[in-house]
Amino acid sequence: MTRRQRDPLDLVSLRQLRYFTAAMRARSFNAASRDAAISQAALSEQIALLEATLDVQLFDRASGRAVATASGHELDRRVAACLGELQAALRDAQARANTVAGLVRVGLVQSYAGCWVLPVVRTAQALVEGVLRGDFDLAVSFDPEPHADLEILPCFVEPVVAVGAVPGKGRALRLAQLAPCRLALLPSEYAMRRQLDGAFAALGLKPQVRLESDVLEDLVRATQDGGTVALLNGAAALSLGVDGAIPILDKTLRRQACLVRSRTRHHTLAVRQVWDALVAATPRFPKPWMRSAQAA
Repeated sequence: MTRRQRDPLDLVSLRQLRYFTAAMRARSFNAASRDAAISQAALSEQIALLEATLDVQLFDRASGRAVATASGHELDRRVAACLGELQAALRDAQARANTVAGLVRVGLVQSYAGCWVLPVVRTAQALVEGVLRGDFDLAVSFDPEPHADLEILPCFVEPVVAVGAVPGKGRALRLAQLAPCRLALLPSEYAMRRQLDGAFAALGLKPQVRLESDVLEDLVRATQDGGTVALLNGAAALSLGVDGAIPILDKTLRRQACLVRSRTRHHTLAVRQVWDALVAATPRFPKPWMRSAQAA
């Protein structure tokens, strides 16, 4: 049997794959070698051997620095997920039956952190797509698109709420009541802002936006001048502990919070326990918020 006919798993080492993924994550081979705790020469040599074995150029070195090729990006996309699965399987094999141990990677929307996830776990990042790639073991997000490879568990519906100098004294507001107000909003790259812009446009209204910030605390601080209204999703308001938030009656602004995990990947005992703990720790919104969300 010739070398080219042999199984690539017989020719490629796990060490080479780890060095390759380290180089893909780092800004340079030098930075990758520091992360991998080896010399740059050794890391470069192992990656060159990997390229020779596969007969594929993974990095373009013509410019004096290593830049990943399209083949390199595609191999990294698939190998990184496999290495994560292998790491999880090995850790799970070591775990004792009565011991909860293992790496749990959680992706979540920022505003769900303080009121829901962080009381259960200490770290968090974002995006459902990470679950499909294998970057995360589970994700906390809103309104995820159905996918055959994903298990999606709806947890609660949250309204958009107004904070600050809101008009009237009612338990809920119509969006039209807020159009004349000085508003503090998230920037347009956020889904919630696009929902708000669409809802105002559907009513033929143009909001009076006085502040845009992707820092939720900035939006709340802007209301302290006595004339500004910040619009936040319910989980953000709960996380920040704001007082006097009033829900907005508009069904297009409701969001369905969900837990998401893969149907096809192995889940460690630690991952399963965190999933169950998050289900049990679902945040509770004030009753007026929930009634307005149901009535909208």
